[in-house]
Parts: sequence; structure tokens; C-alpha cells
Amino acid sequence: MSKKAQVTVFILLGLIIVIVLFALFYFFGESLLSRSKITPLTQAQLIPLREHIESCIQESANKNLEAIRKNAFFFSESAYKTDYGGANINYLIYPSASANKLNALEAIQEEFSSRVESDIKSCSLEKFDLDIKPNKDALKATTTIAENTIIVTLYYPITLNKGRTSLQLQDFSVSQDSDMGLIYSTINDIVAGELAG
Repeated sequence: MSKKAQVTVFILLGLIIVIVLFALFYFFGESLLSRSKITPLTQAQLIPLREHIESCIQESANKNLEAIRKNAFFFSESAYKTDYGGANINYLIYPSASANKLNALEAIQEEFSSRVESDIKSCSLEKFDLDIKPNKDALKATTTIAENTIIVTLYYPITLNKGRTSLQLQDFSVSQDSDMGLIYSTINDIVAGELAG
């Protein structure tokens, strides 16, 4: 075989390899590149996680609000109760000339916050397809019972990782219209008036 024939064979083999590689990249290149490219984590991807945690806060707030509504600003039946029509009713000034048994608003807010913290620890984050690292030890809730609103703020540091991107969520807040602050101040005024005589 001559040298020209050998060169022709190598040129043809080279062209066939180039055509095959071109065809592979033309038909499968996009899927090959998308597999190797990891999309970075963005703040927009964190919105469902934020909404989920805030819904857990809302659920806990509703449960606690119902408890204080039902039990005269106690979270459960208190030691200060009497039977009224077959139901145990918490009382605030009974018998007459006794001390005011209404919890201080600050104590109610602190207990409310403590219960929210406890409930949030059991709020599952497993449904999210992210590398989530919540710091449950740093969890801190604060509740404010205003005249027409209850505001629950939560400091809950959560670190999310995806590829080389790392983001953190930490501040959450839920506000709910409620007349509990107004009811509390009205009851407090009535109890104070009863005790004053």
C-alpha cells in the first residue's frame, strides 16, 4: 500500500469521527450540558419554605388563641375554676374580696411565644428538596398582643445549601386580626373596678 492510500484512510477515519462527535453533540449536547450545570439557589426558591414555616406559626397561633379565649386568658383550665351549668369555668375574682387572678399580659405573651417555639420544632421540613439545616437551639419567638392584632415574630436560623450556593432564612412573622388585646384590657378594667369596690 502506498503512503497516499494510508493518508487517505486516516483522513476518512478522522472525518467519520468528527461527524459522529458533531452528531452526538447536536442531538444530545443540551441534555449533557444541563446535567453538568447546577442551577444556583435563589431567594425566589425560598418562598415556599418561608410560607410553610409561617403557616406552621399561624397554626400554632390559632391553637393558642383558641386556648386563651376558652379559658379566660389561661392556656388550660386553671386552679381557679368553678362549676357553672356542668362546665368548669375559670374565674378571675371569686370569692369576693380575693386577689385578681388574671394573668399579666406579659406573662400571657411569654407563654404564647413558648408554645409557638415548641410547636415550630415539630414543623416538618422534609417535603422540600433542599439541603436544609435548621438551628432549633437558636429558635426564639416573640408575641405581641395589641388591641386589635396579635403579632408573632420568630427568629429561626435555617441554612440552605445547593451546590456552592448557601442562603439563610431567619426572620419570620405572622400577624392576625384579633380583639384579644381589647378584651384583655376591658376585663382587666372590670376586675380592677370590682376589686376597688
